[in-house]
Amino acid sequence: MLPTHAPARRCFLTPIPQLSSAADLLASAADCLLAGDAANARQLVAEADMPVIAAYTALVTGAVNPLVHWQSAMPSVGDEVERSDQRMPTSSSERAIYVRDGWRCRYCGTRVIDRSMRTRLHRCLPEIARWGARNADKHAALAALSASLDHIVPHSRGGTNDEPNLVTACNACQFGRGQWTLEEVGFFNPRKYPPTLDAWDGLTRLSRLTMTSNDLQ
Repeated sequence: MLPTHAPARRCFLTPIPQLSSAADLLASAADCLLAGDAANARQLVAEADMPVIAAYTALVTGAVNPLVHWQSAMPSVGDEVERSDQRMPTSSSERAIYVRDGWRCRYCGTRVIDRSMRTRLHRCLPEIARWGARNADKHAALAALSASLDHIVPHSRGGTNDEPNLVTACNACQFGRGQWTLEEVGFFNPRKYPPTLDAWDGLTRLSRLTMTSNDLQ
């Protein structure tokens, strides 16, 4: 059986400052697109594509590293665990949780962006807002900051899709934890900390954008 740890941290690694810088750059790019300034939008999105962000994400979501994950292997989950038939909640419930959490990862606090807005950016600026099949072909910040839902008690360990068991997570915190429980990786329960609610909207204002890549030539 894998060891457990007393809660000692909120996330695997302290978020690097480039994550916040990239969120600011993408927000400015969104404003430029809405104002019809495609040239500056391209520059800002390109600046947000930082290799150091890709390296940070890979360190957490890649191979199990005891120095990062405090474990040496993923847990073995047997068929005896009773699991919810529904793997994820409805899209409307998912969005409501993102709004509830202020579009921030409830573990590390990193600002995240709506995945459909990420797709919109890619369609408008396909060569700059890269989104290929391999991780290396994805825009580093758009990948790292993509919003996702995380089960406090992992689904594979019997966690439900009830709202209290779901929190907003960034790429690293979501996919880095996998099937481990909070106790196994030494995380504080994020539900004990109130969400940060301010003007950050996950770039959902881009829903007002009607441009396509052809319009931005």
